[in-house]
Amino acid sequence: MNRLQGKKALIIGEDPITFAIAARYAAEGASVTLLGEGPILAAALLDNVVTVAIAGADGEAVGATIASAAGASLDILVLGGTDLPEETDWVPVSRLTVERLRGLEDRLVVRALIALQACETALRAGGNSSIIFLYSPAGTYSEGGWADHTIAYHARHGLMRAVAAEWGPVRANMLVPFADTRGFQAFRRRNPEQVDFRVSVTGMKRVGDPVRDIGGAAVFLGCDDTQYVTGMMVYADGGAHMTIPTIETQMAAAS
Repeated sequence: MNRLQGKKALIIGEDPITFAIAARYAAEGASVTLLGEGPILAAALLDNVVTVAIAGADGEAVGATIASAAGASLDILVLGGTDLPEETDWVPVSRLTVERLRGLEDRLVVRALIALQACETALRAGGNSSIIFLYSPAGTYSEGGWADHTIAYHARHGLMRAVAAEWGPVRANMLVPFADTRGFQAFRRRNPEQVDFRVSVTGMKRVGDPVRDIGGAAVFLGCDDTQYVTGMMVYADGGAHMTIPTIETQMAAAS
């Protein structure tokens, strides 16, 4: 523990993985501020974590709030993502509206850009600071009905690469989790046999714990051990990215 002692971390998001990383960072000794939309953020009662509510509509006001929280110097910026979408919310490309896509991109891409610009001076002042973007299985596996997530997360990947290329020695990486979140649990309740089979063929043969496994990977990316690692997709998924696409192809061929 205490691998982040003395580090200042700003974490932005409302999803379970973001909350888990905030909890793990605080346990590792970091000074942690968690920003997110008020009603959702109120549910995140975390020890030793300062919470700040942001409004989603006014980009200039959001940027000012983020810049104030970042302060003069910042060591770690974590840009949260989304949980797995409920199946009732799935929509294929043929029915995806511009408004729905724009709404998700506003959260995953535009807000990330606002945060990056608001924190740039503080991150550069921190020296070899770390930016961690969170990805999602909804962007990795492109299930039928995850069109909006697939599109938005790939745009987010492009933003990460652009920052990694331009902002050195500040580093930027994408953390790709596979974890036991509310979204995963809801998906499993609807498809228990299918989900259990997919998990059984992953390298680690279990779903990641948000704090221990995903939070641990985020600590690794935030600490000085990764000061020469940038522009990478880092999979904290127990090997799911190696096996699940192959299994899905086989299942589709057999159906």
